[in-house]
Amino acid sequence: MNGAARNGHLDVVQWLHKFRTEGCSVRAMNNAAEHGNLDMVKWLHYNRTEGCTTSAVDLAAASGHLDVIKFLVENRTEGGTFAAYELAEEEGHTEILRWFDEHKPTFL
Repeated sequence: MNGAARNGHLDVVQWLHKFRTEGCSVRAMNNAAEHGNLDMVKWLHYNRTEGCTTSAVDLAAASGHLDVIKFLVENRTEGGTFAAYELAEEEGHTEILRWFDEHKPTFL
């Protein structure tokens, strides 16, 4: 399931969820966040219990996925780390930096 989530195969993740129990960890949501797959992040959030780590926000920030960051910050409790800000800055994702500055998530 982790591999299918990483590669954006929501239909495969849903099938595996229905017929298998193993193969899913926090890496599924972390990887989906890194790749900007908001539909996958949402599905995992609402249908699985593994959750994610702070890496999900950090990786989404590094990759420029503000929509994913917003969803994670508003719907999950893991948050991110200051690395999210630093990585967004390094990669020139000014819209993410502005959002962080305006919304002041607790991890910053």
